[in-house]
Amino acid sequence: MTNSAVQLSNHLRTFSSLFSGIRQDGQNNLDAMLSRTFHFERGFQLQFRTDWFNALNHPQFLAPNTTPTSSAFGQVTGTWSSPRTIQFALKVLF
Repeated sequence: MTNSAVQLSNHLRTFSSLFSGIRQDGQNNLDAMLSRTFHFERGFQLQFRTDWFNALNHPQFLAPNTTPTSSAFGQVTGTWSSPRTIQFALKVLF
């Protein structure tokens, strides 16, 4: 009886052409910005701004494992996305 990992390692030429077209999911990211300017007397202005990066907090998955001899073959085992980030800014114009 032969080891299946040894058999697969001898046939990598056929696997490489079959699995070369596997790609990871596209980006699913939404960034948003909201700004409001308040006008006061004598040209004084106050601007409030908020930026939301990855506003819906969607994960970005890595590509599946394409190593035929791996026990995790075909599985997506991680993410690379950053968490939702919110920033606020206040600007005074005079």
